[in-house]
Amino acid sequence: MKFLIADDERPARYVLRSSLEEFGFDPGTIREAADGMQLVEAAREALPDCAFVDVRMPGMDGLAAIEAAAASSPVTRWVIVSSYAEFEYARSALRLGVTEYLLKPVDSEDLAACLGRLGIRPVSLEDDAILGPVIAYLKQNFNADVTVADAAAIVGLSPNYLSTLFHQHAGYTISDFLARLRIEEAGRLIREKHISVADAAKAVGYTDARHFARKFKILTGSPPSRLKS
Repeated sequence: MKFLIADDERPARYVLRSSLEEFGFDPGTIREAADGMQLVEAAREALPDCAFVDVRMPGMDGLAAIEAAAASSPVTRWVIVSSYAEFEYARSALRLGVTEYLLKPVDSEDLAACLGRLGIRPVSLEDDAILGPVIAYLKQNFNADVTVADAAAIVGLSPNYLSTLFHQHAGYTISDFLARLRIEEAGRLIREKHISVADAAKAVGYTDARHFARKFKILTGSPPSRLKS
């Protein structure tokens, strides 16, 4: 999970950073920007999952910066942070797809509630308790049309956050994990049940046998047809 904090006031950035670190997020995943132009550049480089943006910043204000950065970082969830609670700001933010608005000084409880509404959970929660049900679900349903969103719904997380958490712990993505499960089971079917490569591909959820064969060779180093000999 990657964060970006954009505010021209250093103390305000410190408060948000400290709260995120207290929630258990890795300090190395939290980036800061002191003005709108830095925000745009940081968003383009880091592609943060969540960005906290002050409205009043020199050069380019927060709303203009969000509008400029959104195209290059479409996965980012934007949170307006400001001392100014006027309706006009909130209305402009809604136009940009911003759904969360925090008032300074940001209280840790308000921040936690905001993260919860965005589907972001503190990493201080037991990760095994989160990933265990996900892995069990994937193993039971790997031959179906499973998506990351389906897996995320099992544990009440956002797809982006679950993907990040899974990669951090497993060392590969959920899609790679599913592919490994499918290829392993397909290989077993070909070897033990002596079924065709095409039938094995269908049995584990692949609709295109040629795509299955390419994936099989990438992961195992040899084509599935070798198992027939």
